[in-house]
Amino acid sequence: MRGSGRLRLLLVLLVLTAFTLTALDFRSGGGSSPFDAVRRGGDVVFGPAQRAVGGAARSVGNALGGLPRIGTYKDENAKLKAENDRLRAQLRATDGLRAEQQQWNRLLATRDAGDYTVVPAHISTIGSSFGFEWTATIDAGSEDGVQVDQTVLSGEGLVGRTKRVGKYTSVVLLVADPGFTVGARLQRTRSFGFASGRALDPMSFTLVGKTRVSKGDVLITSGSGTFVPGVPIGQVLTGRSEGSGLTQTYDVMPYVDVTALDLVGVVVSPPRRSPRLPLKPSP
Repeated sequence: MRGSGRLRLLLVLLVLTAFTLTALDFRSGGGSSPFDAVRRGGDVVFGPAQRAVGGAARSVGNALGGLPRIGTYKDENAKLKAENDRLRAQLRATDGLRAEQQQWNRLLATRDAGDYTVVPAHISTIGSSFGFEWTATIDAGSEDGVQVDQTVLSGEGLVGRTKRVGKYTSVVLLVADPGFTVGARLQRTRSFGFASGRALDPMSFTLVGKTRVSKGDVLITSGSGTFVPGVPIGQVLTGRSEGSGLTQTYDVMPYVDVTALDLVGVVVSPPRRSPRLPLKPSP
């Protein structure tokens, strides 16, 4: 208690001394006042504390002055979030359009590379009321130039063949159907064989002869009365074969996913010749 009392007394004396010196200095008119040295000494003693207190006060003032802008920042953040949500909604709304545009581009590229005359059509239903066949119904028929036993393809590769044709719609037998068979050849070695559907399992490719087959080899249509030549079918999954003698059988993963079909093309007029360059298979 005594120590704190002495400290308070000392502070009071210092304050009184500061006031006294200020008054005397004022009365002396400043300039070369004899109290200049005393005042300068006081500045040395009290200056650092004064500057520290002043700097702290300014910092607090600046912080308090920024408080009104917090509301502005919140408003700006809310506006930016709303704009971001709007742009995301626009992208979702146009996803379907962009996907369909990509399908059109791939289908047109296949048509041009194979020199095919194609009638575009959309898949309306998958499946058929006739038995348990793997079929799809398209919105193009005889009025569009479609006939029975014509090649159906997409931008990815072979889809199937037309089986029944109405005036405005047609039924397509898909490559996955167990009754589907197409003449095929290996793009790398030009060896011939037959590819057949096996529902959701990979297609089978039966090759006549002892040609060496490698994993990743591309299979394309060889061309016949039904199928135009050069359409990518699928890719060999393994270099190992089943069978013996004159035939070998390999698993082939088709390029077309028959469970996710939309835009297809019916080849209504075969090319005058086989494609000079193999069509680029789907990645």
